[in-house]
Amino acid sequence: MNKHLQKLIFVGLLWLANFAFAQAQGTVSGKVLNQKDKQPVDYASIAIKRLTADSAVVGSTSTSASGNFSIPNIAAGKYRLYVVFLGLKTINKDFELTAAKPSINFGELLMEDTGVTLKGVEIKGETPPVVVKKDTLEINASTLKVKENSVVEDLLKKVPGVEVSKDGTVTTQGETIKRVKVDGKDFMGNDPLLATRNLPADMVDKIQIIDDMSEQSKFSGVDDGNREKILNIVTKNGVKNKGYIGNNTVGYGTDDRYDVNINVNRFDKAQQLSLIGQFNNINKQNFGGGIGGGGGGRGMMFGGGNNGQPQAGITTTNAAGVNFADTYDDGTQFNASYFFNKTSLFNTNNSVTQNFISNNTVNSSSDLESTTDRLNHRLNFMVDTKLDSATSIRIQPNISYTDNSGNSMSNYIRNGLAGNAVGSQSLISSSTSPSVNNNLLLRRKFLRRGRTLSLNVATNINDSDADTYNKNPETLTAPGGAVIKSQNLNQLNDNNVSSFNNTARLVYTEPLSKTLSMEFNLQNGYIYDNRDRRVYDFNVLTQQYDVINTRFSNNFENTTWTNALGFSLNKNEKKYNWNVGVAGQLTNRKNYNLSTDALFKQNFINITPTAQFRYNFSNTKRLRLDYNGRTNQPSIDQIQPIIDNTNNISVPLGNPDLKPSFSNNLRVFYNNFDFASYRTLFVGAVITQTFNDFGNQQREITSGENIGKIENKVVNVDGNYNANVFGSLGLPIIKGNKLNLQIDGGLSTSKGTNITSDGIENVSKNIGVRNGYKLVSNMDKLDLIAGVSGRWDHATYTIGQTTNFYTLAPNIDISYLFPGNIRLQTDVTHTRFTGRGADYNTSFTQVNGYISRQFFKNKGTFKLSVYDLFNESIGITRTANANAITDQNFNVLRRYFMFSFTYSLSTIAGMQTQGRQGQQGGFRMGRPGGM
Repeated sequence: MNKHLQKLIFVGLLWLANFAFAQAQGTVSGKVLNQKDKQPVDYASIAIKRLTADSAVVGSTSTSASGNFSIPNIAAGKYRLYVVFLGLKTINKDFELTAAKPSINFGELLMEDTGVTLKGVEIKGETPPVVVKKDTLEINASTLKVKENSVVEDLLKKVPGVEVSKDGTVTTQGETIKRVKVDGKDFMGNDPLLATRNLPADMVDKIQIIDDMSEQSKFSGVDDGNREKILNIVTKNGVKNKGYIGNNTVGYGTDDRYDVNINVNRFDKAQQLSLIGQFNNINKQNFGGGIGGGGGGRGMMFGGGNNGQPQAGITTTNAAGVNFADTYDDGTQFNASYFFNKTSLFNTNNSVTQNFISNNTVNSSSDLESTTDRLNHRLNFMVDTKLDSATSIRIQPNISYTDNSGNSMSNYIRNGLAGNAVGSQSLISSSTSPSVNNNLLLRRKFLRRGRTLSLNVATNINDSDADTYNKNPETLTAPGGAVIKSQNLNQLNDNNVSSFNNTARLVYTEPLSKTLSMEFNLQNGYIYDNRDRRVYDFNVLTQQYDVINTRFSNNFENTTWTNALGFSLNKNEKKYNWNVGVAGQLTNRKNYNLSTDALFKQNFINITPTAQFRYNFSNTKRLRLDYNGRTNQPSIDQIQPIIDNTNNISVPLGNPDLKPSFSNNLRVFYNNFDFASYRTLFVGAVITQTFNDFGNQQREITSGENIGKIENKVVNVDGNYNANVFGSLGLPIIKGNKLNLQIDGGLSTSKGTNITSDGIENVSKNIGVRNGYKLVSNMDKLDLIAGVSGRWDHATYTIGQTTNFYTLAPNIDISYLFPGNIRLQTDVTHTRFTGRGADYNTSFTQVNGYISRQFFKNKGTFKLSVYDLFNESIGITRTANANAITDQNFNVLRRYFMFSFTYSLSTIAGMQTQGRQGQQGGFRMGRPGGM
């Protein structure tokens, strides 16, 4: 009886506890209206944060089509309600829930038509963690805690779903970031590294990751499928108000290593002016287009990207640039930038290659030492202005000039059916490559909403003049030792290439209803390429290169006309939108061999369909599907019927009979951002199937000057495909975004086809699996990024062997700010290679670190650092393609110590110079301003 009574009491207590808990949980509700017309505000973002020190988000949702919202299960306490919608003023309301009043209904909440200025990308009022809108993921930078003197790239490393490789390439949602804007304005042309590796993190208010449409599509409102991922950096309000900011560093170390960085930025409302300079010999390039690349001096050699593999060679860099942007009172936008860089790369390389030719394998090995110098100038402009109230024009010219020179010496061995070759090769080369590109967009709006006419003309002029001196003594012997051939090749290769490409696209859009529109488009393309290749043998009598070699010389031109006519239907609803279209394309190509006076004409007709579908399950969940069919024309190198004998292993041979390839491209993306709990999920797939792809017909040459080499003649092949499935998951470990676990993975598979000399297909199938786990902190004094990444690659060949190789790279980057503004930092990466050749299965551990101290009111930082403390870094790669497996071992930057001083220039009141402080926040989806 007592036992039964005890059980009854226990159950009763549980029921009472549950009843009390249920009574303590309340609901927050209301209705959001536009104050101007009293219409419901659909998809407004609602968030509730505690009015406590942690400011944690306890609930979030978005309004329904009727403007209503309801957030249940809110415990008793004091809170702040946020109501946000792009283009309307943010609403903040404090409230309290008690046991006596567990729920609250705010009734009608009226939002004013002020607060968010799209043109200036300015957000007024207090911003909640997340706002979801259109095609932009916006991250509140105050939630990302980074070390003092950090740059934008350091912020990106802490964003879930974003990967930053050692060379600075930023990828997210399966796509590479192609451009960076600052407050909606292009920054330094099309080089994202100049922004991500130079702009200080302290100036950043928000980072927007934008799935950006082409300028013509933005104007017409019809997606043409030409999207690219870009970043827009939204600066803090104080920065925009006549502020100077930048980090400037000078450092010197052992082995005469040096590092100098200059960065000064001035912002005056809509006007931007930036100066960038960089001079070092520690493999640090904060820009693209140089030689080598990487970030030995910034610890970029040992992150999750590229499995911790260091950069090949030692690079010396000198670079400087300036960027200016402004928006004038009449709305005219003007951007201009100039960038200069001079780089020099010293490289040593040992390689072993297996080439699978029919039932035979050609094995080769080489030892190479080279020095490469590059001088590059870039000049970019952009003017966007209105001609009248309905007509506007956008002109965007780009000019570049590149001067390359190189000197390499190699010794090699090549074994095949034709015999065993032993030789050496000296290549001395120089080239100049001027380039002029322009994009013109003329836009016209009509009185009827949605009716537009636009013309986009893209013009590219690229020339190249290159000279290569090729000295190549080689001896080929039979298996018994008898000499088959002994040569002492000494030639000058004079290559002149001229290229002109012009594409004009005329688009007319007509609204059929409020949500349905039709687009008609007409596209004309013209391509002209001329390649004049002249090879001269050395004349021992005159001591000049004046004997032309007609076997390797050729003058060839290609002219291609394309005309396409198409239309599409576009549907836009609140929760979804879709676009389907089709175009018919006629291609006329003329190949003219000026050396032989042979003319060859080809005509092709292709149908190019397109389709896009986007569905918004909610403000935080969305699905996107994109499909397009595209034709790809072969390059002049692929169609010119002449052998290039400067390669001591293989000789490429063009094919004027090539047909254009046609590819089917499918992309699928799904994301879910739960900003209340800081959970993020993204999955995606990119699949490409190609007909008439460009492959190689391969044979081992058995006679003539190139006996024993592999001839690669370009041919059309079918059946090739590439598929990549990937995903990322972000999970909070400590609330308030203080410590997160980021998990990413991917599966890739591909099929490549080559043809043997006897017509047999040599099909290669590749599978790659990657996985990574990373802990990321966002704390005031402790900075932590720790994880492990790995990759398995498997390749099979119809003719040849199967290969499996693995790369594993655990790493940790940790620092702590001690009293007295002293920071101690270390990062450790262990890299292990298995499944490669006997001399390439190895491992190494790279340890870097520094101790720093801030002075001068935290504006100056002295730092003593070490790179590769135990001097263990090595460079090893394995590649497996359609017909070959190659293992390489190359030189890398090794241990050095450096003492440096950094001064943080900031004339902006309230800017943080000791780490990054800020309120709790999260992710935000929104349409970028000024776009």
